Amino acid sequence: MEDLNVAGAPLLESLPVLLPLGPKELAARIKESQVLDSRMELGFSAAHIPGSLSVWLSGIPSYAGWFLSYENPLLLVTEAPDLSEAVTYLIRMGYDNIEGYLSGGMLAWHTAGLASDSVKTHTVQELCAFLDEGRTPLILDVRSREELEREGRIPGALHIHITQLLSRIAEVPADKEVYIFCGSGLRSMIAASLLKRKGWDNVAVILGGFAGWNSTACPIQSQPNSQIT
Repeated sequence: MEDLNVAGAPLLESLPVLLPLGPKELAARIKESQVLDSRMELGFSAAHIPGSLSVWLSGIPSYAGWFLSYENPLLLVTEAPDLSEAVTYLIRMGYDNIEGYLSGGMLAWHTAGLASDSVKTHTVQELCAFLDEGRTPLILDVRSREELEREGRIPGALHIHITQLLSRIAEVPADKEVYIFCGSGLRSMIAASLLKRKGWDNVAVILGGFAGWNSTACPIQSQPNSQIT
């Protein structure tokens, strides 16, 4: 990535035409590849190919480079009828080894009898209700330091910026419910997909930001904590 930032990615006269792959054809390639799912967070949460990385389409330029390898070929799952936007983002970042995309989407995947995975979701209001009932899930907050200082922090939450999650994953308990918060659910779904790939099964994504926060047991702290990292 540093080389590409200095020299720039190779110029292309035209975008490559991606190979449409049937479900079983794509499944046969997964072991040697990496699957990028560019659908929105609700589609990914409902059903996705096990082990795939969730990065919504317009988030690819900001986040995909932190988690994708340059060594392994890419397979795409998308809900966009036009693949050019995703391909353009990836090519500009130096990911030119895109083997193809899932033809027919997740509907075709299920119709072929292949297994899928899912991620639980809760609204921010539901999380507040859980806290007021005395439940003590581990809250993983993947927002940036600037967001924590500007918007407030959740008392007792584990704060790990989304880009640092893989390097600090040992800090996330594997034996507790993990509720992931980012302020919308988009970055949280990235985090959930990363954790599930590493074997964390009991994870849930919190949808929505602090606008709907109404917990009396866990009020938001407006002052930044010196321990935030």
